[in-house]
Amino acid sequence: MGRSDKHSVLLRRLADAQHDKEWAGLGQGVDERTMASLVALGLAEEASREDRAEISAKAGHPVRWAVRLTDDGWDALTYARVRAAPGTAVTGPGLKTVLLRPSELEAVRRYLALNGRLRQGPAPGLEAAAEAARFDSAANRWTLHVNEEQMQSMARAFFLERLGGSIAPANRFARTYGVTCPPRPIDFLPTALRSQANAS
Repeated sequence: MGRSDKHSVLLRRLADAQHDKEWAGLGQGVDERTMASLVALGLAEEASREDRAEISAKAGHPVRWAVRLTDDGWDALTYARVRAAPGTAVTGPGLKTVLLRPSELEAVRRYLALNGRLRQGPAPGLEAAAEAARFDSAANRWTLHVNEEQMQSMARAFFLERLGGSIAPANRFARTYGVTCPPRPIDFLPTALRSQANAS
C-alpha cells in the first residue's frame, strides 16, 4: 500500500468515526498517533483546549483529545472516492486497454498540454481518456482505455518524446502494442543514425 493509499484509508476511517458528529474522539482506530499524518498535512485538525472544554461539557465527562476532518480533508476524501471508482464509459466498442508506466503517462500529458500549439494535435478524446486513467500501485501502471486513433496519437507523443528526451516510451509502446509514429520511424533516418537507432 502506497503512502497516498494509507492516507485514503485514514480519511475514510476518520469520516466513519466522525460520521454526523462535529468531532471524533478516541476509538475505532482513531487516536493521536494514527491521525498524526493527516493533521500534519492539514487534512485533519485536533481539538483545541477550548474545543475540548466544550466537547466535555456536551459529553458530560472529560474529553482529553478529539479530531475532525478539515475542509481539505473532506475534499481529499471525495477526490479519493471518485478516483478509486470505476470510470464512466471506460470500455466500449473499439476501445483497447493500454497500460502505461508513470513516466509514459507524463509524456502523454506533456503532449496534451501543447494542444492548440501543435500542427498535429492530440486525437479527440485522448485528454478525457488520460483523465480517466486508473493507477495500479502493485503493477506501477496506469490503465487507459483508448481507440485506434488515440493510440496513434499516443505514439506521436512518444515520438516527440523520443526526439527530445527518452526513446524508451516509444520503443516499449511499439513493442507492446505494435503502434509507432511515423509507421516506420527508422526508415527516414540516414544510414549511420539508423544503425545507431537499431542498436538501441
